[in-house]
Amino acid sequence: MQKLKSQNLGNLSESSLKTLAQNRITTILDFLEEDVSKLSALTKLSLPQILAIRNEIFTKYSAPLINGTDLFTKVFKTRSRISTGIESLDVVTTGGIPVRCITEICGLAESGKTQLSFQLAINCVKDEGCTVLYVDTKGDFSAVRVQKMLDTQGYSHKDMASIMYKIRVVHIWTMEELVELFKSLKNKTLIIENLAMIIVDSLPCLMFQHLGDDNKMGLSLLNVLVNYSRYIANEFDVAIIYINIQTRWIDNDISDIEDDGESTSAFRESTYIEKRNRCLGRYWEHIPTLVLLLEKHEDVYRESDSYTQIKVSVLSSNAVKNENSQCILKLSSVGIT
Repeated sequence: MQKLKSQNLGNLSESSLKTLAQNRITTILDFLEEDVSKLSALTKLSLPQILAIRNEIFTKYSAPLINGTDLFTKVFKTRSRISTGIESLDVVTTGGIPVRCITEICGLAESGKTQLSFQLAINCVKDEGCTVLYVDTKGDFSAVRVQKMLDTQGYSHKDMASIMYKIRVVHIWTMEELVELFKSLKNKTLIIENLAMIIVDSLPCLMFQHLGDDNKMGLSLLNVLVNYSRYIANEFDVAIIYINIQTRWIDNDISDIEDDGESTSAFRESTYIEKRNRCLGRYWEHIPTLVLLLEKHEDVYRESDSYTQIKVSVLSSNAVKNENSQCILKLSSVGIT
């Protein structure tokens, strides 16, 4: 909590602050919780002056009041989801990527996460006419791949240039840089016109730098990032997508298997169980509103057309559950369809 002496509030002189400190009133919270008559006696200020200081504190530090009707009107008039541009994916997500929320796309390596990110960025720009901020933390954003996808779909060079211009790519290498980027968006020192979607590919690449961090700096930065993300998503009606990584390991499990019954003795047999987990720890587990799991399903090779099938499963969602929470996407030279 903020210290009283650093706030320059009203008529609180140095002598008054010293007297308050001697009575264990050192923070703004202490001041607000104390009886106004006692404060008046300690500081030698009148009751109106004490009340004026309290009002100054409330004005400076309280969250702004929002009228319920105005808030409902804003939510009702603005879109609640951004179409992915992929019909089957829109069906299982109940309309697309949620606005004013955090979405996670996770999966094992080579499961198609980055390719889907490219496709979502392209479809948002060309279908919605909006701007996408693509945060590349791995240094592998491929403008050539995006151009090839658009070229295969039959776009002219002029249209391709227009679409690619609206995908603003930023390279980030540390959590501190990512937090500063989101801070600049929140404070409007960085303004991106018509921003509709932010894609961060990927978050674990930055968090891995803080593994084994005894002072919990990584968790602290992640918490700040989440708070900025929620503010930006809600204040600017933006959909925020974080790419996460799924880990896989084999666990050695020992089970008891009895013999043919002629003896009561048993021998122990080793079995191996595959376990998978989303990265970023327990804190992150319930942060995203929508979680999509990608799995490489099958490679199809044909003379006329070769592609990879990707299975997408909805792990969690704030929307009404569909009977079918899975779909199969097709990854080919034209992108993901």
